[in-house]
Order: sequence, then C-alpha cells, then structure tokens
Amino acid sequence: MNFTNNGELLCPLITHQYMKKKIGNFLICIILVSSGIIFIPNAFAENVPEWVKNTAGWWATDAISETEFVNAVEFLVKEDIIQVYVSQTSETSKNVPEWVKNTAGWWATNAISETEFVNAIAYLIKVGIINIESSKSPELIANMWVNGDINDDKFLANVEQLIQKDIITIKSDSITKTSQLPDWLVNNAGWWAARIITNSDFNFDPGYVKEEIYPCAERIYVSCFTKTYNSYGFRGSEFQEQKSGTDFRIFIVGGSTTFGTGVDDDDTWPVHLQKIANEKITEKDIEVINFGISAGTSKSEYDLIKNKIVSLDPDLIIMYDGWNDFRQISAEETIQNWKSVCRLGENEGFDAIIIIQPLPITGFRVPTGQEMTNSFSSFSYVQKSQQYVDVFKELDKSCSATADFRHIFDYTQEPIFYDDGHTLGSGNKIIAENVFSVISPIYFNKTYSITHNQSMNNELDTVYAVAANLSGRNFDDLSLQNAVFDKADLSDTSFKNTNIDGARFAFANLNNSNLLDRTDLHNVNLAGTDLSNVSLKGKDLSGANLSFVDLSEHDLTGTNLIAADLSHTKISNVSLKGKDLSGANLSFVDLSEHDLTGTNFSDSILLNTNLSGMDLRYIPFTNADFRSAILSESKLSDALLVNNNFDVAKLNNINFAGKDLSKSSFQQTQLEGSDMRNTNLDDAKFIQVDFTKIKNKSLAGANLSYASFAHSNLSGVSLDNVILQKTNFWKADLSGLDFTVVSFGGLDTYLAKFLESNLSNANFEGKDLFTDEVFSIVLKNKAYLNTLSPTEIRNDVFGVDSQVLVISNEVNGSDLTIKYLFYTNFKNANLENTNFKNADLKFANFNSANLANADISGADLRKAFLSNANLSNANLDGVNLEGATLGNAILTNANLKCVNHPICESD
Repeated sequence: MNFTNNGELLCPLITHQYMKKKIGNFLICIILVSSGIIFIPNAFAENVPEWVKNTAGWWATDAISETEFVNAVEFLVKEDIIQVYVSQTSETSKNVPEWVKNTAGWWATNAISETEFVNAIAYLIKVGIINIESSKSPELIANMWVNGDINDDKFLANVEQLIQKDIITIKSDSITKTSQLPDWLVNNAGWWAARIITNSDFNFDPGYVKEEIYPCAERIYVSCFTKTYNSYGFRGSEFQEQKSGTDFRIFIVGGSTTFGTGVDDDDTWPVHLQKIANEKITEKDIEVINFGISAGTSKSEYDLIKNKIVSLDPDLIIMYDGWNDFRQISAEETIQNWKSVCRLGENEGFDAIIIIQPLPITGFRVPTGQEMTNSFSSFSYVQKSQQYVDVFKELDKSCSATADFRHIFDYTQEPIFYDDGHTLGSGNKIIAENVFSVISPIYFNKTYSITHNQSMNNELDTVYAVAANLSGRNFDDLSLQNAVFDKADLSDTSFKNTNIDGARFAFANLNNSNLLDRTDLHNVNLAGTDLSNVSLKGKDLSGANLSFVDLSEHDLTGTNLIAADLSHTKISNVSLKGKDLSGANLSFVDLSEHDLTGTNFSDSILLNTNLSGMDLRYIPFTNADFRSAILSESKLSDALLVNNNFDVAKLNNINFAGKDLSKSSFQQTQLEGSDMRNTNLDDAKFIQVDFTKIKNKSLAGANLSYASFAHSNLSGVSLDNVILQKTNFWKADLSGLDFTVVSFGGLDTYLAKFLESNLSNANFEGKDLFTDEVFSIVLKNKAYLNTLSPTEIRNDVFGVDSQVLVISNEVNGSDLTIKYLFYTNFKNANLENTNFKNADLKFANFNSANLANADISGADLRKAFLSNANLSNANLDGVNLEGATLGNAILTNANLKCVNHPICESD
C-alpha cells in the first residue's frame, strides 16, 4: 500500500508564532486537492484562537505572504474552526483582492466583526483561491479512527473513497496467504489504520511478544549504565547559563523516563532528540537540555521551571508527563500545573509544549508478555490520561502545542518497555522522533516523517485486527493461527471449527461469542477477557494466557493449567489443591490464603506472588523463579534455599539461622527481622540489601566466603566469627564495623574487596591484610605479552578488577613466566576515623581514599599506594612507609612520625 503522487502528503509550513493547534499521535498533514465541490463558511465553531487574528494582522501588514495566509485559512476550514456548507463554485480568480486584505487588517484590530471577516473568507473559497477537498487525508482519517472520533464503518468508507481516487493504491504483489480469508477480515479497520499510519503493507510478526529486555544482563541494574551530571545537577553535558552561539534552546522536563533510567547517557530520549535536530536542522544551532528528575511530577516541574529554568534563557520547554502525576496527584491539579507553566511562558517569553506519555498497554500496541506482566499500573492510567487529553483544547489557548503520545508504539514490532513504564534506547529513539515531528513544523518549517520498523518476513499470513469492530461476524471453519484480535469487538461471533491455535484475544469483547464454548483453548491468549459466565471445568487451558482475568468462584476441576499465564489473575474462592501449575506464570497473584497441598509449582514464575506465612516445605518448587516473591514469615525447605534466585523478594521474619544459602541470589531482597546468624552464604549475592534490619543486627558465625555485598548496607552489623574470603564489599556501607572479630580465611584474606566502600569508624587494629607469599604462573605461548606493562599483563591474565600486582615477568622460549602477589583494595574508600593501628597493609591500594583522622600508627605500609589519598589529621606515628607512593597525598596536620619515607619527620 502506498500513496500516489496526487495524494502526496503536504503540510502547511505555518510558523509557531501563529500556529497553535492540537497535535495528535502523529503529525497531521493536509492534502490540498482541487475539487468541484467547495465549502462555504457559515460561522466560527468556537472562540477564534488568538493566532488567527495575529495571522490576519500580519498578512494585512505584509509580515507574511499571501500564500501563508491562504494556507492558514485552509487549515481553519479543514479543522472545523470555520464551519461550512456545500456549494458549487461559480467564479475563478488567482489573487486575493485588496479589499479582503483590508478586511483582515480591520478584523485583527477589532474594527469589524468576525461575521464580516467570515464573509471575506467565503468569497475566497467561492472564487477558488482557497481549495478545500471533501475528504480528509488518509493519515488524518486513520488517526481519527485510532482516537475514537469515527467508527469502523465511517473509517472504511473513507478508505474506499481514497482508493477510488487513487490517493491510496494497493500494490499487486501485496497479496498474501490471507487472500483466502474473507475481505471483511483482511481489510478490517485495525489493519487499514496500521497500513496507512506506517505507509506500508504492514506484515505483522508476533514473534517479538515472547522476547524480554532488561537494562543489564543480570536484570538488576546497579550502575551498569553510565550517568553523567553537569554542574547544575542534571543529567548531561555542561551548558552555558545564557545562550552563546545557540539559535534555539529546548529544555525537557519530566520524570525518570525523561531522565533516562536504565540507559546510558547517549540513549536518553532528549539526547536522541538532539541527534535528530543536529542531522535534520543544519542551518540552526539547536540545544536540547535534559532536566528530567526521577519521580518528577508536573508540580515539581513547574517549581523547577519557575525557580531555575526561566533564568537559563529557554526558547521552548517540553513537559513529558503523565505516569508520575496519575499516581501522585489529581488530574485537576496536573492540568492546573500545565496551565501555570504555559501562562508563565507567555509572561517570560518562552513556549511550552505538553506531551502525554505512553505506558505498556496504552493505545493499540500488541504488548510483549513481559510488558503485559508489568502493566499492572497501566489500566487506571488509560482512564486518567484521557482526562488530560480531553482538556487539550483548553490548554491550547496558552500552550504552544499539546501532544498525545499514548499511541506512538502501536505498530512497533519489538520489545519497548522493560518494566511498567521505562524504555531502553530503541524506545527512547521513537519518543524523540515523535517529539521532533511535533516541533519541527512549528519552529523549523520542516515536516518530519516517522519510519516504522517492519517485519522482514513478507510471507507472513498473520491476521491483524487490533481494535477492529467485527461484531456479529462468522469465523466458522477459518484458519486463524496466531491471529491478533487484541481489544477487538468480537461480540455475537461464531468460531465453529475455527483453528485459533496461538491466536490472541487480549482484552477483546467476547460477549455472546461461542469461541469460549470449546474445550480446547490451549495456547490461546485470553488476557483481560471477561470469563465470568464461562465454565472452565475440564477445559484445556495449557499454555493459555489468562492474565488479568477474574477467575474468582470458578470450578477448575479437571482444568489443565500447565504453563498457563495466570499473572494478575483474581482467584478468590478457587481451589488449587492438587493442581499441576508447573511452568505457570503466577506473577502478582495472592496465594497466601489458599490450600496448596499437593500443588506442583515446578518451573513456575512467582514474580511478586504472595506466599507469605505459608508452610512451603513439602511443596515442589523445582526450578521455580522466586524473583520478587513475597515469602515473609514462610517456612522454606532447605533444598529450596541453595542455588536459587530470590532477587527483589520479600523474605522478612524468616529463620535462616544455620541454613545453607550458598550460591543463591538475593539482589535487592528484603530481610527485615530474619535471623541470619551462622548461615552459609558462600558464593551468594547480596546486592543492594539492607542488613541493618536483620534480627539482632547480627551475621555472627556466618560464612561470607566468595560472597558479594556490593552496594549493601551492613553499618553496625555484628561480624563476630564471620569468615571472609574473597568477599566483595564494593560500594558497601561498612561504617562502624569491627573487623578484629572476623576470621579472615587464610591466604584469601587479602582478596577482600573494599573498593569505594564506606569504612568510616571501622576497626582493623592488628589485622593481617597481606600475605608475604609470592605466586608464579607459566603462561604457555604467551611470550608476546612481555612487551606489555605489568598492569597490562595483569589486565590480560587476571582481569581489570583483580587485586593482583605483577612484580616480574620472564620469557622462556614461547612461554612467559610471571610472578605476582595479591593485595587488599581500599581505592576511593571512605576511611575517616578508621583504626588501622598495627595492621599489616603491605602493598594495599589506598589511592584516592579518604583517611582523614585515621589511626594508622604502627602499621606496615611498605609498598602501599597512597596517591591522592587524604591523610589530613591522620596518625602515622611509627608507620613503615618504605617504598610507598604518596603522590599528591593530602598531609595537612597529619602526625608524620613515620619511618623510611621522605615525608617522615623522624627521618
């Protein structure tokens, strides 16, 4: 499908000073086609926007051209700001008479009424100077259907007219296997909207719905992406307070979706907008500045704009809002905040654009399984965000533009959201493209077409009928494998002997349809459908998607639910006793009041599943995924605790004392009130875990060998008889800990990693943090490494993060023998007031560490690295600094009665 030359998409290049209009999901272009039928203006449909008078005045004073004025008036008629009746043309003319120009000037200065001005416009239409076609553009019609302004019948009737006029043509090679299906199904409204808006044949490939995306490989994102802040405290590079060499400055405000949670600096949508502007607008220097703040709302954004951004010389401020507002403040307050910003802009000389953001199931997007599971917050957002859109006309009186982005991902065939609202780079790029399509014609006199990604498989025969009205249709005997009927109206339909294997009916209206009468519904997507009057007894629902379905009071006797998606289902008064739920997705389901005797949860997904207070010791959970599960006060089998994934789970008030938790993952897990004494945590991961709330604030007797506590809080926790071997405390809060009671595990003592950790007021007095043993290794066929520096050899052989110091290397034929030792790493750590008295710290790395007020007296710091370290007020009495490096170290008021170094006063 494509548009022919005589249906070329054209947009009036009306500059923003006199063009304030509502912009929908996509830039709405007007097709200017000569027609024998014209419209005669009758009256203004509503109060005339101020920009219309401005336009008339500018034309009257020659500030704009006659062509620009005519384009503006054509826009008025097409947008029904001027209401018109049909009449036949009887006169022709090429130029606008002078008296019309005078009339425009008089009306602009209120010297004449609107009616007199309308009469002048009527004359221009009558003589053919202004041409208005009887039908609207394909893209406009499609968007009117998407936005619910016209129904399926009216939309398809318009499409038929456009085909008859050759404005839309259908390529002969676009016929697929779907040609065997009824025309009413192949050419349904949902499919035609997709074809028109994407300007393609729209081959839909549902394969992407099974894909998942995450900001980081391990799904828990702890500093796995780069974040750079400028001197103003916002994300991005530095910028001048006042524009210098910049023609147009844009500030973006919003929440974490604007800030760019989950992506690197160069993948936020404001950065993508900057890239597009740099590429497309070469004649101007455009600057895009990201002022997004996590959890930001329209209220905090208004305060930020009023108190900060106004003084930074903005030309345009874009507010990207919706998600945070709907959860925190009323719709009325949100709307008032937007009005306040726009009025502030009028007073302070900047423009403001309001954009309503999308969430996973807004619009007609076919979401991935991951997006569906995470979309628990989207349902109420759909209703509340419509309140925002409903006031666009009112906002347009003071705002430069408004835009509804809830549909921008409708036809994107790839995963977009990794949680309930955040996008990664590809999604952010699409957001930026849509933002640019809004601002480009207003500020840069250029239209911008958005390219939609398409399936590369041209042999697909997937039926696509999203949101289509197919009520009363007969689907009997049709082959509809993998067909997509999300949000479609399928009421009063018949599906006798229809092949629906793998078909989607998510949130479809199935009232009085016989689709659900069949026993075999395996692999069918029924997410969000109403099954209240359907008997599920004895049905095969294996592999079916029942997410967001209310199953309360249902009799599931004999029902096959193996591998079914039951996420977000309501199951009150439903018996699950003895059910086989292996492979099922039970995310966000409350099971805490159910009798689970004999129930099989092997290979199940339990994301945010409530299993609190239950005895789970005798229930099979083999290979179950407990990420984010709620298990507080539950009894867990010993076998369940080893080598399992409890990331983000709630494990409060559980007795883990003496239990084996080795090799399990507890990233961002809650352990409040749980007894962790004498536990085996060997090789376990505790990332971003708060241990200050565990029972008795004690890890006494626990084995922490090879475990990671990166980013965790252990401040003040008892470490009595704890075993440390190769333990990772990167960026952990270890303030106030007493390491003198720790049992460092032999030769691995020195491999404890304290990089960037907080060890203020910690006690290492007398501890041996170094071994004198030198190790060697023969690297076969690695003689070529001899040309590298010791650091480069270390990085190549042991890795960049290894705590290894290569002290020699020797070539033996084609082999390389290296000798090395290990050291303890305190680089960039906070060691204020830490007690290292008489400790063995040979070769320790203290580069850039803060040792202010630390007691290091009597310690052995031979060959230690102290470059850029802060030793102000530190006690170095008797410290052996032989061979230590202290380049740029701060020694203010330090006790330098040390030995074997030029800084030592005793030397």
